[in-house]
Amino acid sequence: MQKKKLAIINIGIGNIGSVVNCVNKLNFEPVIISNGQELLDYSPSHVLMPGVGAVREAMNNMKKRNLTDTLEKLVFKEKVFLCGICLGMQILSDSSDEFGFTKCLGWIPGKVSLIKTNGLSIPHMGWNKMIMSKNTDKIFENIQGKDMYFAHSYSIKCPDQYIISYTEYAGKIVTAVKLNNIYGIQCHPEKSAAIGRKFIQNFMSLE
Repeated sequence: MQKKKLAIINIGIGNIGSVVNCVNKLNFEPVIISNGQELLDYSPSHVLMPGVGAVREAMNNMKKRNLTDTLEKLVFKEKVFLCGICLGMQILSDSSDEFGFTKCLGWIPGKVSLIKTNGLSIPHMGWNKMIMSKNTDKIFENIQGKDMYFAHSYSIKCPDQYIISYTEYAGKIVTAVKLNNIYGIQCHPEKSAAIGRKFIQNFMSLE
């Protein structure tokens, strides 16, 4: 069996150190990737794309670093597994309303908009339950219904067929999506202790 190779994409916003530390605890040896050529040269089997901050800045940085086209080639032609974390999940969508309209990658049909909280505080921060949708997936094996850590003000709205989990915060918030080998998770596995590590371990077991 081919050795699994994990790339962690640095899109230039947010600290990826906690993601690297989490992965290291699982005894994987990730390579931090900052541009498209590095990504091609490394030829990963799995990609984590974390992000904290603004969607527009993330998209601009990805284009400047030639990551958009390279990721698209690896994900759609080479069938590399990709998981976007927090902002990394949001940019998988068609567009975002954060600070005005921003066109995103368009890999998961849907739109990112401000959470409607009905009086609850924004951002949505803290631990909340990952409730599985009818579209169960191996990536949540042994962690269904567990609490994970959130810190966000915007969330994706997309067709049910792409939703694999949600949480309740003044209504349903989509917390994980999937399309074939493309995954996104809104919460922070790297800040979710043993449950988060199990999620990343499950992601790395995909083949």
